[in-house]
Amino acid sequence: MKNSKSYQYQELLPLISQGDQRAFAVLYDLFAPDLISFIAKKISSAEVAEDILHDLFLSVWKNRGMIEQIESLPAYLFSSCRYLILAQYRKEMKLKITQDFEQLELPDETIAIEDKLYYRYIIDVVTKEIENLPEKCKAVFKLSREYYMSNKEIAQKLEISESTVEKHINKAIRHLRTATSQLFHFVLFF
Repeated sequence: MKNSKSYQYQELLPLISQGDQRAFAVLYDLFAPDLISFIAKKISSAEVAEDILHDLFLSVWKNRGMIEQIESLPAYLFSSCRYLILAQYRKEMKLKITQDFEQLELPDETIAIEDKLYYRYIIDVVTKEIENLPEKCKAVFKLSREYYMSNKEIAQKLEISESTVEKHINKAIRHLRTATSQLFHFVLFF
């Protein structure tokens, strides 16, 4: 099904691949409203949504020589948006984890320094193991445990089923139990 938008952008592609900035501006004007609406549904900050949109089109412009090889430009643009949104989630999560751990202190002076160091070591191990999870599993687990989102909210945000969310969370928990159980066996041995 070819609509007028499809017809319009198809004519622009050869011009864009040759570096025509006006044709690129028309392409931007054709797709930007739908893309920004799509991004805004997933990102709460209007500024961040605009940044994602601009990053997307900057990438398209940088790779304009290959634009005619893209089978479906709309599908490519929306798929690229999803990856940029996930990258933004990862960036926000890393920032939150860093801030949380910087603020994490054990003010109780009665706790032995060895216990404080061990506690910190366990937190570092768990953080590292979370980062080693597969990308989708890690994203689901962090949204669940760090942002306290329900399975339904995560499913909607990542556009996956609730059962898939549950499977990712269970997989992450099993992985973390395995990783930390070895630590506790080591401590009990000494």
